[in-house]
Amino acid sequence: MKIEVEKSALLAAYKAGNADQKEILEHLHGKELFAFDWREVTSYEKACEVLGIQARDFKEIGDRPQYMKMANAMQQLLVICEAINGNGSWYDKDGWGYYPVFVLYSKEEMQQLGKAECKRKGIYQLLAAANAVHAEYAGVRCASTHIRGAHTHAYYGFPLCLNSDEKAQFVGKQFFELCCACYGITPKMD
Repeated sequence: MKIEVEKSALLAAYKAGNADQKEILEHLHGKELFAFDWREVTSYEKACEVLGIQARDFKEIGDRPQYMKMANAMQQLLVICEAINGNGSWYDKDGWGYYPVFVLYSKEEMQQLGKAECKRKGIYQLLAAANAVHAEYAGVRCASTHIRGAHTHAYYGFPLCLNSDEKAQFVGKQFFELCCACYGITPKMD
């Protein structure tokens, strides 16, 4: 007799199990099935599967639906970061946290690079208003634009904290549009 089990249910049982139960599941299905690779978290739904929770969206109702879109993006990013961090810690063993940080380019800098180079480097035009001298204070974590070569800061913005630099870079690239949505910013992705 063959019994089929959904992988998400099996992973949830493994996560909730004690040491003996985990050993039995590893024996039955192979240890590699339960090995966690954070690079597999490429969507909010996958993050929910890894954490054994149900995917949820906030309803876009009321007088300010744009706020609900931002709240939705924030909730999804927090779940994604929790799943990618994997070990329950938002910081590395030394207590350091890493954040998706975005470098802001001026319109002139983007024109100098050209459309093809901007596309190759993943540089997008953001449709938002910010003071060019103090863009780092707009609420998005980014490089300081008025002293770009001398300093890099991560001022203000909600801390989507990860426990390694590699993971922070991954989130910044894989979930770029969601990071922008979190702050109410729309990137021009052509």
